[in-house]
Amino acid sequence: MPKKFITYLLLFFIPVVLGYAVMEYLTLNLPSGYKKNSALLKAKAETIEVLVLGSSQMKDAVNAALLKQPAINLASGDQHHNTDFKLLQGVLPKLPNLKTVVLEVSYSHFELPHNSKDFWKHPVYLKYYGVNCFERNTYFKDRLIYLSLPPFYSEKIYDHYIERKDPAGFNSFGFDTLNYSGLFMNLKYNEDEIAKKRFKINLTPQPEIFATNTSLFFDFLDYLKERDLKVIICTAPMYKSYLPVRVPEILARRDSILQLVSNKYSNIEFLLYEEDTLGFKVKDYWNQSHLNPDGAQKFTQLLQKKLDSLN
Repeated sequence: MPKKFITYLLLFFIPVVLGYAVMEYLTLNLPSGYKKNSALLKAKAETIEVLVLGSSQMKDAVNAALLKQPAINLASGDQHHNTDFKLLQGVLPKLPNLKTVVLEVSYSHFELPHNSKDFWKHPVYLKYYGVNCFERNTYFKDRLIYLSLPPFYSEKIYDHYIERKDPAGFNSFGFDTLNYSGLFMNLKYNEDEIAKKRFKINLTPQPEIFATNTSLFFDFLDYLKERDLKVIICTAPMYKSYLPVRVPEILARRDSILQLVSNKYSNIEFLLYEEDTLGFKVKDYWNQSHLNPDGAQKFTQLLQKKLDSLN
């Protein structure tokens, strides 16, 4: 191969590699609940008694710093039961004192597709929690966070380093204590204006997906029972305009599974606050389906009472 050609290749690839290296460095230095959780696992894994799993609704609903029991919240956006299961299996050997696992079953949890084998957060779990969710052997590239979803992290990098907006206030338990600046705050908690806004909600019944998801869910619960772990199944509060939009068919199927679970498992308790419009007010919400830190304080207190009742 001519030396000139090799030189041209190097001149092309070296700047590309350096560019990606810079983006990876910037990504790793973004404020992140994952980093806080990683540090918590390394420092206090042997003391943790409560593990919270679920999607962004649970991530925003439980501030583990407010719990009396040593706890960690590994819930995150778009995280489904199959990923929860993998995370539990991956971190369980590190948590010898684990007693209780908190799970989420939202309105349409059973009728949304599970995370795929190529779910973009797999590198995050590998990098920060040491858990392989790829269902294959991993490679060097699998630990590169920026490359897991460049458009997402490019926007985060721009907002943090250039615009310097949307400040994060992650505590040592990975909870963002400054996470107020969402739709409701932007509308100044005006309920008339909020009522006009459309929001994301699953309106399409998926019986086939339901069958697949519930099968895995029962495998998950069996796994927990076999290991003598207590389980709290939660439904996080939804804002009042969310509730009447739910599809009755989807809701009925979800509730039927909760009833089956109640009948079958003696190690499971429930914390069902999806329809609580009295305890949770407009200023407790980030948007129609997520709490802000004030709402999280209320929900975490309810979780604490449930945990106390298990003793």
